[in-house]
Parts: sequence; C-alpha cells; structure tokens
Amino acid sequence: MRRTMNGMQGKRRQRWAGAIGAVVVASLAVVLAVVVAPAPPAAAQERPRTILDMLFGGNGASRRPPRGVTPRYRITNPEPSEPAPRRSQRKPRSRNAAPKPAAAAAPPPPPPPETTKAEDAETILVVGDFLAASLAKGLKDAYADNPMVDVTAAASGSSGLVRQDHYDWSKQLGPLIEANEPAVVVMMVGSNDRQPFSGKTGTLSLRSPEWDAEYARRVGEIAEIVQKRQIPLVWVGAPPFKFDRMSEDMVYLNDIYRQAAQKVSGEYVDVWEGFVDENDGFVYSGPGVDGQTVQLRNSDGITMTDAGDDKLAFFAKKAIDRFISTNAPLLSGVPAGIELPPIANAATAVRAPPVSLSDPSLDGGDALLGGGSMAVGLTLETSPRDKLVLIGRGTGNIDGRADDFAWNDKAAAVAADDKPVAYRGSIDLDKVRQEQGIKPPGEMPSILDAIIDDWAQSGREASEAN
Repeated sequence: MRRTMNGMQGKRRQRWAGAIGAVVVASLAVVLAVVVAPAPPAAAQERPRTILDMLFGGNGASRRPPRGVTPRYRITNPEPSEPAPRRSQRKPRSRNAAPKPAAAAAPPPPPPPETTKAEDAETILVVGDFLAASLAKGLKDAYADNPMVDVTAAASGSSGLVRQDHYDWSKQLGPLIEANEPAVVVMMVGSNDRQPFSGKTGTLSLRSPEWDAEYARRVGEIAEIVQKRQIPLVWVGAPPFKFDRMSEDMVYLNDIYRQAAQKVSGEYVDVWEGFVDENDGFVYSGPGVDGQTVQLRNSDGITMTDAGDDKLAFFAKKAIDRFISTNAPLLSGVPAGIELPPIANAATAVRAPPVSLSDPSLDGGDALLGGGSMAVGLTLETSPRDKLVLIGRGTGNIDGRADDFAWNDKAAAVAADDKPVAYRGSIDLDKVRQEQGIKPPGEMPSILDAIIDDWAQSGREASEAN
C-alpha cells in the first residue's frame, strides 16, 4: 500500500511541474513576441511595457476607462473651426537691452522774479574767507525780498590774517569800503589761520604768547580800518568743526574777535550754539531756520550746506538789522491832498499819556524827553514792540532817555562841563542841602550795644513802674 501511494504522489508532482513549466514557457513566448513585434506609431511615443505591466497590469493605455467616463476617440476628419487665439509668448528680456525712454517729466516751475533793489538801497559788505562767502549767500536769500537792502560779497576763500603774502586784508579792506560805500561791514575769518607766523625774525608757533600778540594786533587793525570810516562793524565768530583740535583753536580765536569788536563798539555774533548738540559736540544735522531738522554741514565737516548758509545768516541778521533800515518805502503814488484814515492798532502805539482831569499836554505828558509831539496817523513803520523783540533795536537813540541802551557816547550824558539833559534836573540837590541843613545820619550802633541799651531801657521802665 505504501508503495502504491508513493507512486501516485510522484505522478501528481510530475504533472504539476509540467503544468508550471508550460505556463512559464508560454509567458516567455508572449514576452518575446511583444518585445520583438514593431510598435504602432501611437504606441511608439509611450513608455515600453515591462513584464510587471503584463503580469499585474500597468501603462494606463491598456486599462479600461472607469464607469461614468466616456472614452475619447480620435477624430480623423474634424470639422473646420475658428482657431483659438494663441497666447503671446513673452520674450526673455536681455540685460543689456536699452531702457525705454521715460515719460517726459514736467518742467520745473520758473524761479520767482528777483526783487529789484532801489537806487538808495543800503549795502551790506561781507568780507572774509570761504565761510564769509557762505554767510553772504545766506544773507542774499534773507534780504532777497527787501528792495532797500543789497548784499555785496567780497570774500576770498583761502584768505586769512596770517598769510598776508597770499591776501592782505589790511590793504584790501579800505579800497573795498570806499568802492561799495556800505552801511555796515560784516567780517568772518579765521578758518585758515591755524598756522604759524613766518617772517624775517623767525617762526611763531600757533597760540604761543608771541603769536597771540601778533594775531590780536592784526585783528585790531582790521577793526580800526572800519571804525575810522565811521561804519558799523559786525564780526561773526567761527563755528565748530568736525575735528576737536580745530574746534579748540576756533574757541581761542573767537575770544580775540570778540575783544576787538567790542573795542571799536562793534557787534560780535556768536554762532557756536547753532551748530552743536546739547553736549556742545559737533553735529552734521540740526534744526534749520524753520525749526525742521536739516543737514547743516557737508561731509568734510568744515563747509556749509545751503541750510547752513541760511542759519549763519539767521544769527548775523539780528545784529545787522540794528544798523540798517529794513523798512520798505512807504506808499508812493498817493495823490497830494488825500488823507487816508489812521490805522488804529495798539501794537503800533508809541506813547500812552496818563489820563487826568486836566489836559495831559499841559504838564508835558504827551512828549518824551528829547522828542517832540508825536501825532498818530497813517504809518507802516515797524511798531516799537517789533523793533525791540524781532529786530533788537530800541525806539530811539536820544541821549539820556531811559530807552537809550547804546554803549557809545555815554560819557557826554554824565559829564559835568556841558551839563546835558541827563545832568540837569528840576531840583538842585546841593541847594536843598544848604537851605534845609540836611545832614547825613549818625553811625549805627552795633548789635551788642543795641541789646545792652534795650536791657537798660527795660530796667528803667520796670523801676519807674514800682
């Protein structure tokens, strides 16, 4: 039995092996037929099928479309239709392609017409180095709308008071004043004077005692040239610079300029605070004349920008306006005999006499000392308040009057020889002392003596009461 069963199992195995071999041979034959057979034109563009695609399926071309999806069929003779508009292909832009011409920009607005200066306009003569040229430019802009003021610049950029062999201001300033006949001379120099004196006697080092004496002499010589011609002098000090050592020298020189200007009763303008920060350090930018933060100095830390020019002029203009008439001419063209109504404005009031039961004019209440009666009428003159606050100039220059703050010619008001108006008075004090026998009070006792006298007085009063 066992032999019979073993024989049957062997036959079954042989049958299964033969069947499997036949399947393998058939599969190989099919693969060879597919690989060797030429592909149709449509299938030539597709990916060739592999044995895995044939065994398990693949290459979606042999799959049936899913349900609900209509298969697409090839139309051999389609009906003619309008071609769809093709999308324009954008060409790559070359880096070296020429840029397209920009639209024509609007022309800049024309500059405002310059104000024609009057024939009798007062001249401001600005002299000095390259900073004086910047100052002159700012002053021209500041007085551009004023026909009664003309600014003339006579600056030499690389000049100074040390190198007189290059440019000698002591010889050039006099002819400039005679040629221009200015109402005021504005001087700004010193930026090029940080160097030793060289002469026949030797070399004087910067800021030595000998250098200081020689430089002060030359500065005083310039101031005296202006004073001899009886022209006001406005000396503008040097601003700080980017380099600390240079700024230190400018502080030293500014002190010499201040002393020389005050010696000839001139005006010294200190511009230092306008170009430093709260720590007294140099700044490139700061508040401009309109209060906005602007760049005041160029990148070199020495020269000025346009805003810096305007700020220099802002400081100098206050001192200059004290010596020139900045009022525009009054109305010209009003026919004679026509009286315009007076302008009633409290700001233009020059006087306000006290009100009394009697006429104020009887006791002189309507006139100031040294001045006549002032009738109120049509006037476009700057009010006393504006003269004092905006311009820095008082209401008058009458010797001895309370509002005369001028430093010059004070000696004549207190001299005893001529007995001017300030010396005279309605009461002679010497005569009063002689008639009434006024004597000075006795010497005051000391604190200790006062205490002892007080105790003694208290004791006497107590004894009298008992």
